[in-house]
Amino acid sequence: MEHIPVLLNESIDFLELKRDGIYVDATLGGGGHAEKIASLIGKNGKVIGIDQDEEAIEKAKMRLAEFEEKIEYVHDNFKNLDYILNKLGVEKIDGILLDLGVSTYQLESPERGFSFSEKEANLSAPLDMRMDRTQSLTAYEVVNKYRESQLRDILWRLGEEPFARQISRKIVRQRERSPIKTTNDLLQVIKSATSPKYRFSRREGHYASKVFRAIRMEVNKELEAIEEVLPKAIGFLKKEGRLVVISFHSLEDRIVKQTFKSLANKEEPVIKILTKKPVLPTEEEIEKNPKARSAKLRAAEKLT
Repeated sequence: MEHIPVLLNESIDFLELKRDGIYVDATLGGGGHAEKIASLIGKNGKVIGIDQDEEAIEKAKMRLAEFEEKIEYVHDNFKNLDYILNKLGVEKIDGILLDLGVSTYQLESPERGFSFSEKEANLSAPLDMRMDRTQSLTAYEVVNKYRESQLRDILWRLGEEPFARQISRKIVRQRERSPIKTTNDLLQVIKSATSPKYRFSRREGHYASKVFRAIRMEVNKELEAIEEVLPKAIGFLKKEGRLVVISFHSLEDRIVKQTFKSLANKEEPVIKILTKKPVLPTEEEIEKNPKARSAKLRAAEKLT
């Protein structure tokens, strides 16, 4: 289960790492980006690695063992960046990276419930999808307790799922008979609500991908967290400090794009946008790591 960091070289180039600088990897994940940053910032440099998934942090610690003295690990949601840095006594940082993708480890751990893969190990997985397993809201609660109108809105808005109305209606009917508890339970509902043409269309990808993505984003309040962290991240940057964001969903990218634009177009601009258009992975990277296909990188520099 190898973790391959997405757009690694491009991220490092845009961060423009300074020797002995202080950098935040706000989505530590498998530690691939943090490893590269730590190797390039000199012996007095510091990386603050944040992740809301404790298991991810433990995995990253093994990968980053040789940089132990340079890295501060924090189990928290990046939306709490101000609280995290204040607690650490850090007033300003030289750069911050946000990689908004779900880690390979999370996707390939059946018990986490993120994967819609129809491998036998996944089918009996509980509907969980929490990145932070200490939080109370799970996919089970969303699927079994949200009103039909709420489900329809989530599937349409977050998943861009064309069968949102049919799937939400089927979910409600099924749970009236018995709770929808596992990955397989949900897959069967989705199958019953969608046409064979849709399910077997290569252009659409896996027929359950949009539903699972939408529920995961709702469980973890992912868009809300992005909206909250971006102004905080820019506020903590030193002059000429860099913010790099890698998104995997059009709604995520839209938030980043609009936030950057609003801060760059003020009467007294706060940032300079470094990426007029998002940077995309090369065909070579996609071939090595298909999960990189939908990645978009945007970067900005603090002006004041």
